[in-house]
Amino acid sequence: MERAPVLFVGHGSPMNAITDNPARHAWKQLGSQLGKPKAIIAVSAHWTSRGGTKVNTQAVNRQIYDMYGFPQELYDLRYEPKGNPALAGRVATLLEASPDTSWGIDHGIWSILCNMYPACDVPVVMVSTDVTATPAKLYGLGRKLGPLRDEGYAILASGNVVHNLGKVGWDMQDGYPWADAFDKKIEQAVCGGNHQKVMDYASVAGSRLAVPTPEHFLPLIVALGAIREDDKATSFNAYRELGSMSMTSFLWK
Repeated sequence: MERAPVLFVGHGSPMNAITDNPARHAWKQLGSQLGKPKAIIAVSAHWTSRGGTKVNTQAVNRQIYDMYGFPQELYDLRYEPKGNPALAGRVATLLEASPDTSWGIDHGIWSILCNMYPACDVPVVMVSTDVTATPAKLYGLGRKLGPLRDEGYAILASGNVVHNLGKVGWDMQDGYPWADAFDKKIEQAVCGGNHQKVMDYASVAGSRLAVPTPEHFLPLIVALGAIREDDKATSFNAYRELGSMSMTSFLWK
């Protein structure tokens, strides 16, 4: 069986799910390019936990509309893929995580997958982002998930390299200079295999503005832990929007 890929996807605004934008076009192409995995293990910036990781063990992923003030068209979008309770149990055991049924599939994941797999026919196992975990701990979680790729299970981590809602420029189509600079440094580190620099993101110039809170950056570290030495890193959607949001994404396979 071909090894399934690892993805880190910058999801940005929820409107990217339904508007005409470069990210959405790339997500649609990815679905065709990669084919369908047996299931997707999804690490979401929008499902945060503290003091441990949680894994959704439900048979169906209830859709979470965890955003407010957007057009009705976005709330009319329906995407509730099946779960995989057996796989979820294995993931929970591997990660020493807590089985959980309180969450569902949030917009950090469904905004991407409704374009990658619009038929909603790929099961999804949701995994939380423990915002209290060290980068080393999160990298280790990825290492534990990595072997599941050999069984055809893809890993999708969703967040943003740069995510500062307090600095959003709603009329901007690109990024502030500080957002561009930080994003490019992380992209270079990821594509150059310098995982330690990514894990030490807080010491990278501009991090206080680019990562004022960690939840959107940390899924990238989990993704890095899941890759193999012979995986090739490819960046895509390498642009910024709304001034303070990075769409930069990575594929490893």
